[in-house]
Amino acid sequence: MRPLQLLRCRPLYRPSPNLILSHKRRSPVIRHEMSSLTSKKISVPHKLRTAAEPRQNTLYNVRLSHIEEVNPTVRLLHLTKQSQDDEEPDEPQPFTFFPGQWLDVHIPSISDAGGFSITSTPADAEALPSLQPTAESLAVDDEETGLPPVDPRGRAPYVELAVQKSLSNPASAWLWKPKEEILGQELCIRVGGGFIWPPPSGVNLERVKNVVFIAGGMGINPLISILSHLNNNAAETPAADHPFNIHFLYSTKLPVTISQQPIASSESILNQILFLSRLRHIIRSQSQSHRLRITLALFVTNLHDASAPLEQPTDLTIHTQRINQDDLRTALNGPNGNIEPEETVCYMCGPPAMTDEVVATLRGLMGDGSERVFFEKWW
Repeated sequence: MRPLQLLRCRPLYRPSPNLILSHKRRSPVIRHEMSSLTSKKISVPHKLRTAAEPRQNTLYNVRLSHIEEVNPTVRLLHLTKQSQDDEEPDEPQPFTFFPGQWLDVHIPSISDAGGFSITSTPADAEALPSLQPTAESLAVDDEETGLPPVDPRGRAPYVELAVQKSLSNPASAWLWKPKEEILGQELCIRVGGGFIWPPPSGVNLERVKNVVFIAGGMGINPLISILSHLNNNAAETPAADHPFNIHFLYSTKLPVTISQQPIASSESILNQILFLSRLRHIIRSQSQSHRLRITLALFVTNLHDASAPLEQPTDLTIHTQRINQDDLRTALNGPNGNIEPEETVCYMCGPPAMTDEVVATLRGLMGDGSERVFFEKWW
């Protein structure tokens, strides 16, 4: 079978005055270097891998303002842009992006830019005014939600990245230096990518009832941005006359150091899976409004290595095998088995081999709706 092309994803990106969209074809492979701690493969620079992808013309100056370790191999980073009050008169057009896009991250001491998917939402890149904290906001456990705390003085606009430790990737290695060496450092960023929400104009969102997200490992990054955006804007979902069904299939591995902990509780282990606490928080937030009906299936492929089995939570299902065809068919058909292909869109992001396999299966199951499968490969 020929490698699947990303040509169908091209209409995803809305033209903007500061974008270059002159490329006639897209590369079938777009994503960032595989962030493996032991990979011996020759790393192709991110800029070369994504040469056929749309990019904004503008570089923005940001400051590395927050570093948080999710687990021993993944860090969350906040890149904060200066506030509008501090902007120069000739400042370029405001920083914007679509959910699902990535950043070129230029580090002064490194010749090649790193490529990292944005994990925050466009709303996070807008400044928040100063507000008095409410009793509800003070009662929220920030560690439980996985979201940044609310500062009563307001919040500067920021973008969030999740970076896996990788000694072979110069940009990742720099971003994994000791916190005291890099916190507060200035970097330059540029937005790019065509794997975004909303889907292309050929997809009638008024008819969409079912959205299927499939994430493999660090492929969760662009998908958490999209889902968080949908959660924040649930009231504006086009399908106002029926619930918006979202099926999220997340395949990952427990970090080795976590899976070997003999006394760790199920919840403490789950909390160290990248963005799982955020996914669960979104599900809980939608459990009352019913504007989004979300199901979450977690596939932990090395769970057999854990010292004790994980308890099944009530807000998700945990599986010990890889995602298979039956799992995909169930997600495509919806909770009642009556969803038509034209009522479904699929977004897949994961390692190349997994992505090829899942996309081929989805296209076969979707039949005439196979053009509604959008994907991006993580390297």
